[in-house]
Amino acid sequence: MATKVKKVYLTSPRGFCAGVERAIKMVNLVLKKHKTPIYVRHQIVHNRHIISDFEKKGVIFVEDVNDIPDGSVAVFSAHGSPPNIHDQAKKKKLKIYDAVCPLVTKVHMEAKRYVKEGYYIFYIGYKNHAEAVGVMGEVPSKSIVLIDSIQTAEKIKPPQTDKLIILNQTTLSLDDVKEIVNHLKKRFPKLILPPSSDICFSTQNRQNAVKELAKKSKTILIIGSKTSSNSNRLKEVAKKYGAKSYLIDDKLEIKNSWFKKVQSVGITAGASAPDYLINDLVDFFKKKGAIIKELTIIKEHIHFPLPNNL
Repeated sequence: MATKVKKVYLTSPRGFCAGVERAIKMVNLVLKKHKTPIYVRHQIVHNRHIISDFEKKGVIFVEDVNDIPDGSVAVFSAHGSPPNIHDQAKKKKLKIYDAVCPLVTKVHMEAKRYVKEGYYIFYIGYKNHAEAVGVMGEVPSKSIVLIDSIQTAEKIKPPQTDKLIILNQTTLSLDDVKEIVNHLKKRFPKLILPPSSDICFSTQNRQNAVKELAKKSKTILIIGSKTSSNSNRLKEVAKKYGAKSYLIDDKLEIKNSWFKKVQSVGITAGASAPDYLINDLVDFFKKKGAIIKELTIIKEHIHFPLPNNL
């Protein structure tokens, strides 16, 4: 594959976030501790390569807890699970390891607390996304509504107007929710805004890095699976800031036509993309003679501890 790309900008931060890193460590530790097969409810993270790698080690991914044999060892994904799923697992006497991201757990707890205090929740997120399903399952349906667009925000008619609060999917950045939040605030002046700590720092950092990357290169490659919410948002951010962007699972999806008259390329990766995929892509350009330059926007030092049962 010929390419005349002379310079490659590699963003930092990129790839695994703290929650994904923790979830993957957990599955690997469970594999060491127990005999296979190990069951995982929902994809542990949304990345095709990681899922394939685990399947080769004896992990079976299922969407329905009822597909897991009674008494089996099971891991719940990083996206969080609603209470009814945990109840089903107990009835089936499953040995559960919950890999839910601590930031997601925080939103679960907030949802329960605010409903208990009499609030009605506007939950900003993607319909049917595993994280949204998990949070909304924590409280009665009459106490929460999903908002996924300005159009929904315009039509919403809450049962009250005095005690309203916004919570949101952690993988949405401040930029992602800003327009909807501002619209809702105009409609409902007493609305309490989402805690800034509910925004995943990794999501915001990676989007900020793409904004800077778009200043350096107008062609950006994003490593991530099509099922990854945060990877798709990186693609959208790159486009918004004037760059042509391509979401790829790995270097095999690269097309020569992308690099016609292109001298510099930017590379980043979604929060579920493993390092080896990034390294493979960088090596591809190195072998073609490109110079690799690191573009560090912010350094991340956060790591989430593993649960006590591991």
